[in-house]
Order: sequence, then structure tokens, then C-alpha cells
Amino acid sequence: MITCYIYQETHPTMLKVFRRIRKGLLSEKKFSSYLLYAIGEIILVVIGILIALQINNYSEQSKQRKQERLLLSNLSNDVELDIQQIENNTKLSRERLKRLDSLVQLLKNPESIDKGSFIRRSYEFVFDQYFKSNSGIFDEAVSSGKMSFVQNEALRQDIFNYYRNAKETYTDGTTRQITDEYITPLLVEHVYLNQEGLAMLGLNLEDISTLKSLDANTLAQNREYWKMVLLKFGGNQEQIVRWNAIKERAEELKQSIDLELEKI
Repeated sequence: MITCYIYQETHPTMLKVFRRIRKGLLSEKKFSSYLLYAIGEIILVVIGILIALQINNYSEQSKQRKQERLLLSNLSNDVELDIQQIENNTKLSRERLKRLDSLVQLLKNPESIDKGSFIRRSYEFVFDQYFKSNSGIFDEAVSSGKMSFVQNEALRQDIFNYYRNAKETYTDGTTRQITDEYITPLLVEHVYLNQEGLAMLGLNLEDISTLKSLDANTLAQNREYWKMVLLKFGGNQEQIVRWNAIKERAEELKQSIDLELEKI
């Protein structure tokens, strides 16, 4: 009914002409001519239906392409945020490792160490950076079925693969676990559990506790302390390698998405 309406609205004058011809042919009893007219009118109706369907299909495709463009644009922005986050995490981690390296280098000359400063600076051993992919747009698109808007099948698969890989944060999870379960207890035991460490908390226990002052010479020979240093540097450097791998994939994906956006 909709298609017929569209046809009638599109061709009102032509229909009036055909009706006058039909009446004339019928009055003259020229059946063969009328038959040709009827066939012509049927053809015209079919053409009108096909035009209407084509218009409807074009309108629907145009709507879907707009939705695809919006989705890809938002995904490109999220991937860019991932890249920026990785760059910031890498920068902060490298700066922290550089400061910690300078700290442990002080143990070459234990006698010259300022104990209070050494203890305060050692607190950075418990800090880490963690990467969390900006996957909100992707997660929503998957749950709502909007990922089907992406017509480029290869690109759609690349998007799925990227987020599958970016969410496997086993390296960050391992680093957090090592910091919580190993580095922090070792730091407390060998750097903070002394008179200077307690004094930093505003506690003066010289007349109460039998804890001794921090002995930098002993610390420099302490295998548990160096185990802590090894875990810290190894874990953070492994994170950086992992982040850079994700960053490379993110940059490739963003480039592919942006190229697809230029085609839409």
C-alpha cells in the first residue's frame, strides 16, 4: 500500500493520461490496443514499486552508514586514549626507575647516605603504573549488536582482536601482586623497620623499642633487599615491553579505522 501510494503521488498526471486512453480504447472496442495499454500500465506500476524500494533501501543504507561512521569515530578516539595512556605510563615508569636507580647507587658509599632521605625516597618502590584499555564504546557496541554496523569485515575482526589483546592485563596483574605480596613486605622489613623509619611516622621509640638505626652497610649486603630491587625493576620493565606491544597494535588499528572513515 505504501509503495502504491508513493507511485500515485509520483505519477498523478501520467495516470490521468492512461485512464483517458483506456476509456477511449474501451469505447472503440479496440481490445488489442487496450491490452497493450494495460501491460504498459502494469510495467509502469512495477517501475514505480522498484523506484520506491530503491529509495527505501538507499535511505536505510544511508542511516546505517551514519551509525557506522559515528561508531568508528568513537572507537578511534578510544584507541587514541589508549595510546596516550601507554605513553604516559611508560614515561612515569621510566622516570621512577631512574630515580630508584639513583637511590640504590647511593649504597656504593653507605657511610655518606642521609638515612632519612634514603628511607623517604625508597617509598617509590611500592608505586606502579597500570594500563586499563578505554573499551567503553567497544563493550557497548558488542552488547547492543552495533558492531555489525562495521561493514569492513577485516577491520571489524581487527577491532575485536585488539580489545581481546588489550584486556589481557596479566603483566600488570602480576606486577601488582608482586608489589603487594613481596616488595612491600621486604621494604618494610629492611628499610622502614628501624628508628628512622618509625620517626618518619612521628613515632619516637628510642626509649621503648630495641629497634636499631638503619645500617646502610648491612643493607648493601642484604640479599633480600636486592631481591626487592630485582623484582621492582624486572616487573616494571616487563610492563613497558607489554605496553609498547599494545601501543603498536593500537596505532595500526587507529590508522585502519581512520582510513575506513575517509571512505564513508
